[in-house]
Amino acid sequence: MSKTIMVISSSLDGRLLTAVETAGRLGIRTVACVRKEDDLAAAHADRCYAADGDETDRLLEIAQKEEIDGVLGVWDKSALSAAIIAKELGLPGNSPECVKSLLEKGRFRKLQKEAGVFCPGYFETDTSRGLKEKCRRLHFPIIIKPVLCSSSFGQTVLYDEKGILSAFEKAAAYSRNGAVCVEEYIRHDSLCILETDLFLVGDDILMDGDCWCYRFPEAPLRPVLVEYPVLLESSRREVFESTVKKLLSASGARLGEFNVEGFFTEEGKFFVIEINPRPAGYYCQQDIQLFCGVDYTKLLVTTALGDMSYYEELKGFQRERNYILSYAVFSVKPGIFDHVHIDPLIRESLLTFRAFPGGEPGAYIEDIHADNRPVGIAVFGFSSAEELQYAREHIRELVYIVLK
Repeated sequence: MSKTIMVISSSLDGRLLTAVETAGRLGIRTVACVRKEDDLAAAHADRCYAADGDETDRLLEIAQKEEIDGVLGVWDKSALSAAIIAKELGLPGNSPECVKSLLEKGRFRKLQKEAGVFCPGYFETDTSRGLKEKCRRLHFPIIIKPVLCSSSFGQTVLYDEKGILSAFEKAAAYSRNGAVCVEEYIRHDSLCILETDLFLVGDDILMDGDCWCYRFPEAPLRPVLVEYPVLLESSRREVFESTVKKLLSASGARLGEFNVEGFFTEEGKFFVIEINPRPAGYYCQQDIQLFCGVDYTKLLVTTALGDMSYYEELKGFQRERNYILSYAVFSVKPGIFDHVHIDPLIRESLLTFRAFPGGEPGAYIEDIHADNRPVGIAVFGFSSAEELQYAREHIRELVYIVLK
């Protein structure tokens, strides 16, 4: 009898779809849980339920009814529910306290202090009373952000006290629990950060997903370009890996895929902006497989069921090191979408284009500031670092949206 895995998302996201597809290919029965407004049939699971990722009691009832053998929360809202279900049913996973310490911005800053790694001054609040006085205890500039949110929504950087209250209201509106984290903004003049999707099994960490993640100047909080591979000096590599390991150990994390974002400070310390207890979006797992050959989705699905065969196989697996550039294609202005132009100069290097719902020809699309997702992801593979660098530096001239 095949095992059953439950995948919980907050939309028909690529992480849910690829997990369901991979599980089905492995002969594993699938149960998918998505939002009430989504098309259940589009999940392509053996059973699908309408349930938001934070409806924990309902999700637990579904898990018990379906007699699941493993559970995955592939979205921020569903990560905690998955941890609670795993604990209640004795399934592989991380503790709810571990997940909370990573998801909640204030708790994560506290975790950094406890782990002895770099951490900015910060405080957390759910009220605007006395807010300006508390902010004065920090060094400006500061950033005001939701405690529980994702994709950089609701964040505001302030260089003085002007706009503190409006920034608080904006962050609180986005935060799922209404709380806000205020912290010293660590200046990073580059629009590039170091990001990784790593995989944890006990004390063993597989760091196959290191990448450079780029933003555009007019939308500095919106990730648009991901580049593999990452080359670091040995000393920086040691600082980076040591910092991440200390944080995961302090959190009590034991299993699964984690998305890490950060950068090196002027003093050479690695500042971890956040660690998300779930895979990155924009089909990151598929990009990692194109880069090095490791199938993180298969690893995520199998280990959630207690099957360590693929994990053991990877111990002797010879990784590739391909030159990959993944581009989230946003529009520079709103309008009626016609098509994505890809210059003939790099068209032959296109490996795949992953179209997103809402980006169909004739649909109205927002610009990069307002839209919460691109029309699609264009993924390119190059034969050299020089070719990749040229494409990255000229990507906006080579690939762009054409409006009607």
